[in-house]
Amino acid sequence: MIIPKIVLKNIGYSNSILIINGSNSILIDTGVKAYLYRFKNLFRQYNLKPTDIKLIILTHTHYDHTGNLKELVKLTGAKVLVHINEFENLKNGFIQIPKGISLRTRIISKIGRIIYPKYASSKPFVSDFINEDDFDLSNWGIDGKVISTPGHTNGSQAVLLGQKLISGDTFINLKNGTIFPHFADDPKTLLKTWQQLFKLEIDEIYPGHGSKMKIEKVFPEFEKWKEKIID
Repeated sequence: MIIPKIVLKNIGYSNSILIINGSNSILIDTGVKAYLYRFKNLFRQYNLKPTDIKLIILTHTHYDHTGNLKELVKLTGAKVLVHINEFENLKNGFIQIPKGISLRTRIISKIGRIIYPKYASSKPFVSDFINEDDFDLSNWGIDGKVISTPGHTNGSQAVLLGQKLISGDTFINLKNGTIFPHFADDPKTLLKTWQQLFKLEIDEIYPGHGSKMKIEKVFPEFEKWKEKIID
């Protein structure tokens, strides 16, 4: 199987991923708002017209992954895919700030939910496609699929292309070594998602924050958090 070229681009402080497939190219997540120009530059860099982007996939609907969604749809004419568990969130422009996994992040989350109830939310938008579990990408000429990866949010999803996983915030890869996200609505479910992903023979991960990494980097983190959360 030939995997299309995958380009990871930091947009603000979260990643967007471009799957280059000529006039059937796909964009995954739309970064932090007010960075539309970076997408225009990215398309030019890889000799793509904006209209070559035919599908935008949202790994989840937090504001740092949906910030330029409306502007990009207007620019590209692309259709949008979201998980069924976040369709209403996107439609209503609201999602709860996820729970913290440590004392510090739990406090931040609790304060945020009270003071800034829309801080983690996107602008209201009705998606064109809904993924209920697996969503095949063959209609865009790509041998891959979108899979459900709950835990960070109930409607988190990732894109699987052969042995490569575009994960959203199911995994992060910060310079301080953090791989398990600081915030997760259901940490136990997230670890179970990790377990299921390990069975897929994934080699490389393109995370929602930070640089791409080999799957082997995740294993020690899984054991550490398994002891804290599951055992």
